[in-house]
Amino acid sequence: MAAATRIVDYDTIIIGAGMSGLACASRLLQHAHYKQKGRLLVLEARDRIGGRIGSVNVNGNRLDTGANWIHGVGTPEKRNPLMDILPHKKYRELGGRVAFRHPGSEREKAAIASEQDVPEDSEWVRIEAEPSTQKHDTPLHEASGDLVIPGEVAGTLTGSLWGLIGSLHELAEMTPAAEAKRTTMLQAITRSRALQDTFDSIPEEYHRTVSCTPQFIENMEAAPLTAQSAEHPQGQAGMSLLEFALDDFEGDQVFLQDGYTAIVDEVAKELMSAGVIQTGKEVKQIRWDTDPVEVETTSGTCTANQVICSLPLGVLQHHQRQVPTATPLFSPSLPSEKQAAIENLGFGTLDKIFLVYSTPWWTEKPYLSILKKGIATPPPDSNSDPTDDTQSLNTALDSFSGFTAELPGLAINRNGTTTPDLSSLSLINLHALTGHPVLSCF
Repeated sequence: MAAATRIVDYDTIIIGAGMSGLACASRLLQHAHYKQKGRLLVLEARDRIGGRIGSVNVNGNRLDTGANWIHGVGTPEKRNPLMDILPHKKYRELGGRVAFRHPGSEREKAAIASEQDVPEDSEWVRIEAEPSTQKHDTPLHEASGDLVIPGEVAGTLTGSLWGLIGSLHELAEMTPAAEAKRTTMLQAITRSRALQDTFDSIPEEYHRTVSCTPQFIENMEAAPLTAQSAEHPQGQAGMSLLEFALDDFEGDQVFLQDGYTAIVDEVAKELMSAGVIQTGKEVKQIRWDTDPVEVETTSGTCTANQVICSLPLGVLQHHQRQVPTATPLFSPSLPSEKQAAIENLGFGTLDKIFLVYSTPWWTEKPYLSILKKGIATPPPDSNSDPTDDTQSLNTALDSFSGFTAELPGLAINRNGTTTPDLSSLSLINLHALTGHPVLSCF
């Protein structure tokens, strides 16, 4: 009796058309084997590709809801491959920045939760913000003017922040991996000589601002300073010094003026032409003990010799925590060590708020004159008319930084202690970068 014929639809199926799935598929498609029809398939549950890289349109303004930056364009010896993907796209390093100083503690209050609410062995500092109830009659532009840090001081503060980040990278490289893994970023910062040097170089009236400035690292890394790395139990994800030892790209931090979706489109261009991406196909189950592997989707079942899963960690955790009666994503279940890795890994959250205006009011008076005195860095290679205040300001001003009492924050004092304080906020002037009258807050 003849043996049953194995029916294999594809050689390789990739689940997920986010950046990792697309990069994997793009690399495979470079080989002649996968250029043949029916060898490669990418399944995506959404009706679009790109995963966390996406954009929306509000009042004619394109807003990138996901990634915005290339963190390090690289050097001639080690170039960031993203720069080769989009040589024809527009990008720019951030220029001028206006910083608002810490307003002090008279109008803003913060309190640490009572000790009994925090376990003795906890490495967390729980902070709760108490919004001010005091009303102010001072006009907004006058109050803001009092808080703008002079450009020279703001430039020193900005340079010191990047110096601190550089020193943390150096410390991470010199620290044994096991020790770096146990060291929270907060502990590393309090030990840093770079932070002390910042206090020495900044006038005392701005020391409260200096104390809260390291919060920028939280915004940049989407992880709290007060806990260790993502290998902590769920709900206590943080960032350890070890993560700063990761091999990174040097060079400028640049903003993509055409949006990050331009990278997605570039990576997926050949894949789309080859017809190997199918959207709107949610995977319900992967039966990986069969030969070939069976992938059940909302529109049918297909088979492959191998399956590459690029689903986000949050999706994997969701499926792993489903009630026993629910259909499991993997059948049989994944090996125990993989389940443990999925369960114990954490990830940060970076919220972005877009403030969309009809006109860029910050380029108009009286705000124009207030902001001009606080620009930390002049516009590089600016060809604008120096007598045109609006044009020169908008060319120079790429970002704002300040504080709010509506969110809990943390201050790292000169003596190494930490106290609850205001939360720092960063805003990007998208009008200078994209031409849209929008401020992006994160």
